[in-house]
Amino acid sequence: MRWFGGRERELAEEMERRLLDTTAELRRRQAETNAVLGGIVEGVYSVDRDRRVRYLNPQAAELLGVTPEEALGRFCGDLLNPQGPDGVRPCETSCPIVHARSRGSSRATEQLLLPVGRRTVVLTSAPPAEGRQVQVLRDETEVEASRRLRDAVLANISHEFKTPLAAQLASIELLRDTLEAGDGAGSRQLVTALARGTLRLTRLVDNLLESVRIEAGQDALRLRPVAVDQVVEEAVELTAPLLEQRGQRLAVELPFPLPRVEADPPRLVQVFVNLLANANKFAPADSTVRIGGEATDGTVTLWVEDEGPGVPAPEEGSIFDRFYRAGGGEPEQTGLGLGLWIVKSIVERHGGRVAAASGGREGRGARLYVTLRRAADDEDPGR
Repeated sequence: MRWFGGRERELAEEMERRLLDTTAELRRRQAETNAVLGGIVEGVYSVDRDRRVRYLNPQAAELLGVTPEEALGRFCGDLLNPQGPDGVRPCETSCPIVHARSRGSSRATEQLLLPVGRRTVVLTSAPPAEGRQVQVLRDETEVEASRRLRDAVLANISHEFKTPLAAQLASIELLRDTLEAGDGAGSRQLVTALARGTLRLTRLVDNLLESVRIEAGQDALRLRPVAVDQVVEEAVELTAPLLEQRGQRLAVELPFPLPRVEADPPRLVQVFVNLLANANKFAPADSTVRIGGEATDGTVTLWVEDEGPGVPAPEEGSIFDRFYRAGGGEPEQTGLGLGLWIVKSIVERHGGRVAAASGGREGRGARLYVTLRRAADDEDPGR
């Protein structure tokens, strides 16, 4: 009996050691699993046969706007709140969890109406194993928004290119006819129309290329002291056909002499081409567009002013946003909404700032401001 008791204790101690080792191994594996599930980008949750949530990782909890304690035991349809056609939840008709039970796996794009707002997610469901079924949630809200934005931009680009190209083709055909007829005056008018169309296409291409450079981070500038009046003169020359088309007058009222600014000349010309094109679009025909400026101790501020409808106070900051297009005040829905965004991007890369305000002369129109740093050496030896 004494020997049996000793053997029994040895067996009990061995079983206890094995149990402790097994428990430690389970805890280690649980910690590894939690580390993996907590470290991945996607949200992960599991349900039982009744589709009640039994586990979810922190990413899923954050995406769904709940805490793990709030989610456990809830029906997943109540937790995710997927939206189907006509506001009917697809839980009973097209639930990917149910489909995975017969197909082996299932994947669906769902629109979820959550406490944090509407989200677009891709839900991948695995087949059940040991009474549990795992789902992976990937938030594609921003991706979906980018897709819609891309489609809208491509549609606008197609329209913006198609219209002037069609006009160019018509003008070329008419020019051929007038040249054959010896109509010199008509030919000159058609050549002018071709120049305007070419300018519009060139400006569109320049803005598209500049937007790509900005997005790609290719924003290296070649800064040097630049005479502002020379930049304005070049921009005026490039946009003159647009102003002439609408009978608009241009008044350049820059004080003389203005200090030079530290700038990349081609980029600064693009700034004023876009500002003048914007004024041309919003200002009425037979009105005056003005360019003015002033110098302070460390900066030079320039502005372009038109006599159009002005900028509503709530929109004074928004007009420089990417793809922003004005509402009721815009005479025609043309352009991609890139022009003023590029103005802001170029100026800020120069270390400057932009602003907009309504009420220029006599309280009419809009005035868009560009403020740039003065060049370290204000003295222009060429003057």
